[in-house]
Amino acid sequence: MPRHVDHESRKRDIVNATLQVLGESGTRGLSFRAVAKQMGGSTTMITHYFPTQTELLDEVTVQVLAGWNADIQALDAASDTSLERLRSLLRWLVPLTDVGLRDEQVRIHLIAGQLLGDENRATFNAMDQTIRTLLRSHVADLAPESEVERVVELLRVTTNGVALSVVENPQQWPAARQLAILDWLVESLGLAGTTSVSRSVAAQ
Repeated sequence: MPRHVDHESRKRDIVNATLQVLGESGTRGLSFRAVAKQMGGSTTMITHYFPTQTELLDEVTVQVLAGWNADIQALDAASDTSLERLRSLLRWLVPLTDVGLRDEQVRIHLIAGQLLGDENRATFNAMDQTIRTLLRSHVADLAPESEVERVVELLRVTTNGVALSVVENPQQWPAARQLAILDWLVESLGLAGTTSVSRSVAAQ
């Protein structure tokens, strides 16, 4: 009897191996042979599902963005207040774990390597706008209306800068240092203080 193959599972395995190669070697190190070596198989196992590198990268983009959406929904569901949701989102936006670092490396490599098609590049840009929208929704209850856009811009630019710094020099940016920057940012923008006042007023 022919062995049953879970094709969707196999595609996910190929995508995960591709993410590992991209994280370690960048777009210049990406090849079907490198992905096959990561999986311990042959290149035909890859090309059976993805005949071209473009098709492989398209699937990588689809799965990465789907994971992002799932992560964000879970974070929001697990937080009770705007401040907690904001802190959780900020922590998600920086690479605190090895997996987070790999994913950020992949994002930067894909964008910088000019390997994304117009549709997927537009999808990444749309995701950035989604993140800004999420930041805006979490900041709306924590900052004066006139300051919301400025705060969102500072939060997004800072988290992007921290993420890039970690990719450039992971040893210099352990999780504790990243978290300290985020905490300082929230405190310096007066977001935590606003929540404290709101809670005290609500309790009266």
